[in-house]
Amino acid sequence: MTARSSLHGPEDGKLLHRREGGITLGALRTFVAVVEAGSFSRAASSFGISQPTVSIQLNNLEQACGMPLLHRRPRIALTEAGRELFIRARQILSRLDEFEAVARDLSGLQRGRLSVGLSTPAYAMPLLASFMAAQPAIGVSTRIGNTATLLEDIAQCRIDIGVMTLDEPVGSLHCTLIAPQRLTMIIPRGDSWSGKGSVHLAELAERPLVMREEGSMTRRLIEAAFAARDATPRLRLEVGSREAVKEAVAAGIGVGILLEGELCGDARLVELALTGTSVVGGVYAVALKEAVDIPVVGAFLSHAASFKPLAGG
Repeated sequence: MTARSSLHGPEDGKLLHRREGGITLGALRTFVAVVEAGSFSRAASSFGISQPTVSIQLNNLEQACGMPLLHRRPRIALTEAGRELFIRARQILSRLDEFEAVARDLSGLQRGRLSVGLSTPAYAMPLLASFMAAQPAIGVSTRIGNTATLLEDIAQCRIDIGVMTLDEPVGSLHCTLIAPQRLTMIIPRGDSWSGKGSVHLAELAERPLVMREEGSMTRRLIEAAFAARDATPRLRLEVGSREAVKEAVAAGIGVGILLEGELCGDARLVELALTGTSVVGGVYAVALKEAVDIPVVGAFLSHAASFKPLAGG
């Protein structure tokens, strides 16, 4: 009788309770879907279930974890604990996807979803095209931003990988160099400098500049180049994208600064090499270090490490 009682004591009751109210794969999938969709209703729609059902699953998961995982207002955002557990949930689900893929004998193809943010499409799009051709079973979504916003997106797990220009690798992140990237100057075709092959930074200081916004790596690099010579650029107009820089320069507002490979054959403009500075950036594929073990993320980073972009982007 004593032996029988020991099988159903207080500890066994706790274990039974944990099994009944524990963490399920369905709850993990719901958690990941809500974060990726940024909305309870969109996550519910993707599963074909009601929004209250999604809310119940998330509440149950938070109770099982013993802590809040999401801020609900003013918008969906991961808590600090939620960021840690989101990466691990992705790892668990990715391993399950791998298991199911092997079970279906899919010839070793990777499967899953990958979200990529990019600040430099001239480099990122050829890389994405090459990766998608090599891994057709992986679904890819993209979002555009500058370096600062993409780094924040990575930190908040809104994207898996960012393809962006950095002045140097970020020590707290996994950074894979794709190509070095230098500053260039653009002028309207027909400008008095059109016959030049290059312009010295000291000459550039004499011209009014159209510059990218704060947070842009282009802005950061050109300001560093001027600061190294104890000079200040003559800012004429600040704009929020490389396309806006091109349009402003074509309209005659000033001369512009881009990164190598970003002009993309615009016949209205002439690109000149910028000399007199050693400042150079690099295009990197950037991810959280903890995310490298997620198969689709690891597959992309491995592909990026071996990818050879065409000269000039």
